[in-house]
Amino acid sequence: MRIQRFTLVLALLLLAAAVYAVFYFKLYQASAGQEKTVTLLLKSKNVRSDFWQTVSAGAEAAAKEAGAVLEIHGPLQETDADSQAELLDEAIDRKPQAIVVAPIDDERIVRELQRAQAAGIKLVVIDTPSKLKPAPVSVANNHLEAGRQAGMAVVRATRDKPYLAIVSDFKDSGVSAEREKGILEAISPYPASYVGTYYGEDSEDKAYEIVKQALARKPGLNAVVALNEAAALGAAKALKEKEVTDRVTLIGFDSSIYQIKLLEDGSLKAIVVQKPFNMGYLGVKAALQLIDGKKTAKTTYIDSLIVTRDNMYSPENQKLLFPFNEK
Repeated sequence: MRIQRFTLVLALLLLAAAVYAVFYFKLYQASAGQEKTVTLLLKSKNVRSDFWQTVSAGAEAAAKEAGAVLEIHGPLQETDADSQAELLDEAIDRKPQAIVVAPIDDERIVRELQRAQAAGIKLVVIDTPSKLKPAPVSVANNHLEAGRQAGMAVVRATRDKPYLAIVSDFKDSGVSAEREKGILEAISPYPASYVGTYYGEDSEDKAYEIVKQALARKPGLNAVVALNEAAALGAAKALKEKEVTDRVTLIGFDSSIYQIKLLEDGSLKAIVVQKPFNMGYLGVKAALQLIDGKKTAKTTYIDSLIVTRDNMYSPENQKLLFPFNEK
């Protein structure tokens, strides 16, 4: 009788141990196999865009560190809101744990991001201010401060006598508006320093015509600040054609290979360079923190640097200007 009872107890213990082992194994297997999933939506995935390729590299570095699965998508053109909205829609349907997005300024994108929030997907916005309510976590360049840096570069170049024109892209661009505001703050102590802001609609040809006309109408013009690449290239063409690059200071933003060449030949006096690797890296890091339920800063700003012909060959600036040279 005792032997039977002992055998029964032993059998029950072995059964309990087996059930526990199976349960523990499945639990461990589930937790081990549950990789964090993040989708990165860029404004452009064009391989010719050094800026967005560098953002991607930073994002990939953060995902690799954490062992997370990262998908990267984006339209070919930075102004293609239709394609970005479609890519966002598809990403939401795949239900990643988090989406990191550099949104094109368009109401359709806002609606898609609202849908992502409603679906419980963690959201991080990079590069561009968002109109979403409630505001998501954001990682962005400090465009206001970058504008101030550009404005002060003009003040120095014109020996405290700036008389400048600003060439922007679109009137409703949040990034450009912040840059413009910073420039105007920097030159506000100087009387009669501002000619006006003109909108080239992201067209090199329109920027060229704008600057050509500004030179004709305002003979005292001594500085142009171009808020994006197309504006800088068009402005440089006009200044070269009129042979006034020695008299009119041109300041640009970002660091495409074409702008670097203009910096080297002296057509551009300075460029305000962002840190896209940091933005991609910190954007994905913030998304991973949200997935883990950790406290995350609501807004993280990344500072820019002024690069001139004199300092462009410093080791630090070489890394910013030529991020893929060692690949």
